[in-house]
Amino acid sequence: MLRNYWITTWRNLVRNRSYTLINLIGLTLGLGVAIMLFWIVRFEYSFDRYHRNNGRLYQVRSHDKYGEANSHVPQGIIKALQTQFPGVAKAASVKGTGNTVSVKIGQQVVNATGFFYAPPTLADMIDLVWVSGSPKQSLTAPNQVVLDEKTAQQWFGHNALGKTLRLDNVATLTVSGIIRNVKPNSMLPIRVLVSYATLPIVQEMYKNENHWGGGDSKFHGYVLLEPGALPTTIETGLNRLAARHRKESDYISYDLMPLPDAHFDSDIDAFNYTIAGWMVYTLAGIGVLLISLAGINFINLATVQATQRSREIAVRKVLGSSRSQLISQFFGETALLVFLAIGLGSLLATQLIQFADRLLNTQVGQSTIWNGSTLIFLLSLGTLVTLLAGSYPALVLSGFQPVRVLRGRFSGPRRGIPLRQTLVVVQFVIAQVLVICTLLGIKQIRYMYQKDLGFDKQSVVTVDMPERDNVVLRERFRQQLRQHPEIKDVAFGLTTPSSSHNWWWNTVRHRNLPNGEYTFRFQHVDTNYFQFFKIPLVAGRSWNRADTNTVAIINEKAARDLGFQTPERAIGERINLYYDKPFTILGVVKDYHSQSLRSSIVPHIFLYTDGNFQTASIRIDPQQTTKAIAHIEQYWKGLFPNAYFRPTFLDQDLRAFYDDERKLTNFLTLFAFVGIFIGCLGLFGLVSFVVTQRTKEIGVRKVLGASVAGIVALLSKDFLKLVLIAFMIASPIAYYAMSQFLKDYEYKITIEWWVFALAGLLGVSIALLTVSFQSVKAALMNPVNSLRSD
Repeated sequence: MLRNYWITTWRNLVRNRSYTLINLIGLTLGLGVAIMLFWIVRFEYSFDRYHRNNGRLYQVRSHDKYGEANSHVPQGIIKALQTQFPGVAKAASVKGTGNTVSVKIGQQVVNATGFFYAPPTLADMIDLVWVSGSPKQSLTAPNQVVLDEKTAQQWFGHNALGKTLRLDNVATLTVSGIIRNVKPNSMLPIRVLVSYATLPIVQEMYKNENHWGGGDSKFHGYVLLEPGALPTTIETGLNRLAARHRKESDYISYDLMPLPDAHFDSDIDAFNYTIAGWMVYTLAGIGVLLISLAGINFINLATVQATQRSREIAVRKVLGSSRSQLISQFFGETALLVFLAIGLGSLLATQLIQFADRLLNTQVGQSTIWNGSTLIFLLSLGTLVTLLAGSYPALVLSGFQPVRVLRGRFSGPRRGIPLRQTLVVVQFVIAQVLVICTLLGIKQIRYMYQKDLGFDKQSVVTVDMPERDNVVLRERFRQQLRQHPEIKDVAFGLTTPSSSHNWWWNTVRHRNLPNGEYTFRFQHVDTNYFQFFKIPLVAGRSWNRADTNTVAIINEKAARDLGFQTPERAIGERINLYYDKPFTILGVVKDYHSQSLRSSIVPHIFLYTDGNFQTASIRIDPQQTTKAIAHIEQYWKGLFPNAYFRPTFLDQDLRAFYDDERKLTNFLTLFAFVGIFIGCLGLFGLVSFVVTQRTKEIGVRKVLGASVAGIVALLSKDFLKLVLIAFMIASPIAYYAMSQFLKDYEYKITIEWWVFALAGLLGVSIALLTVSFQSVKAALMNPVNSLRSD
């Protein structure tokens, strides 16, 4: 019996190969993209869940007196957690360095990524697999460094243990251990791990382990709680302790965030990339929509085949087939198609996942995607789609009455046509929502890329400055570069006017501020900075080297926050900075956007401090980019032979503000295309069926003088009505979704009517093209051939 079912199923699929192919392509596309999305969502939610201590691992977050969450945790907090809290098993301070550490190996200078300072306790808290060495042997003494296998191989070959390297030309480190490569789904992507005892040697500010003040946002704290210990209990104790140190720190409270949650917290300076939780939910939701589209396509085409297979079903019933046998066969046909589509979709997803890594900027392609959970997901997905997509053909088609069918009175299920219409509308509603959201997302991204930020960002190359206290070298670098016509100008500062990192905030005290003080953004700039970036002064003057130690420049927002009705009134006023050191306001500059367009303009205090000029900004001739970069590199290597040369373009750096939006828009574009394509596949199948059913009618109309255009219009109008109805339903849904999305932006586009008109025109045009292909073919058919049998 099973062999007979298999043969019958195969013959039916081959006999209706056009519908089989359309179903297979639609299911493969929908399920293939859904499988890829499953891998992405699973990967994003797997961050740091693989540690054996998962569930007891927490990152400590600080909150300042203005309610802002911070990633920086003072050393005093970690010392207190280690010694004063019974519920804490272990605690560790971890200092990350970003991607700008210069390491000299022999005569070669390389850029070290994944570079951390940490105590041996960290290795006991998280899962690090040791190839050579151990935490107690390899991370206890100063000047020890542990490398992962990949870095050790790149730098030293097969014999890295005992080898030395020079760190930023300030410390010589000895390789004391080798660890396995850390998994990509970790917020601590360790490649180079330096003993924590080395940190005070490299940076003196970390000598005091009981320090409770501010510091680097890349200085994090982690705790491992004892089994059964409650994080709320630890938080209560920490906050009591913080209250006793209010005079030493701006941080007034602390909380413990489960380590896996750090991957979704974009408010802190993370060591690995973060992703917004809403984006993961959106990707999962889109995956469900695409599966629904493929399932709807299958059901839609099943209603088409109902009429064609009615006689087959009637004859089989007359010959003794039971309804349960017919249901089994129809579910079997569906299962065969679905699991074949899952196989092909898996191959497609395997290729797409590499593309997704570049498109979405994830690292899922570096993880193990084929494992037990993938197989369980595919089996569950196949079963679910089979049940949902196969229910209509199995339950409805098997219920045909053979007498009515054989008498020729059967014209399909009574609700067949309304069902087909409903499913077509649902398909195109989903597709059009995706198209409208994609168009609006692209418009918002373009707006953010093109908006005037209040400074000149064009043709600016930036490099991080080594030896920041060496004024002579810095000025020599400036003068050497200015000798060449390819270099237009040079300026130095803490950062560029708008940067995604290195934000410094500090307390400003003035009588007009609420409670006499508030936190402003601090920016350290040289005397050429405002001229270089074309940031105009609106009052007062800029500084010169003679008066930079006691004066400050502010922006218009700071002047307003300080209570001055006009910028001119701020000139000459005194503000207290750095624990009440007085500074005189020398000038006021025009506001500019120093952060992403999600937030409003922030108040700035500009100071001149030689040791804090961490970034060189170099404006080049855009027509001579290669020569300009070569000149910069030449002088850089001459002046800073122990530093890694890593130039970046400012306009490209600024795009990092909108990575989440760009990622989502990229994916929406892909999903919109897939959704439209699947919808058009179903439409193509339906039109093919209608043309087949109305072949003789078309022949009669042509004999009676109907034109090709008239026949095409006759066959197309009903389907175009459905697409227009779908557009009318999709528009308010898309409008609401994008309105909610844009609420998070201080500066945003307006949702204009023409975007919806363009999306509707696009949907109608694609549907018309799909319908017309078959309609024109039918209209051009010779009526003699269609009427010959009559």
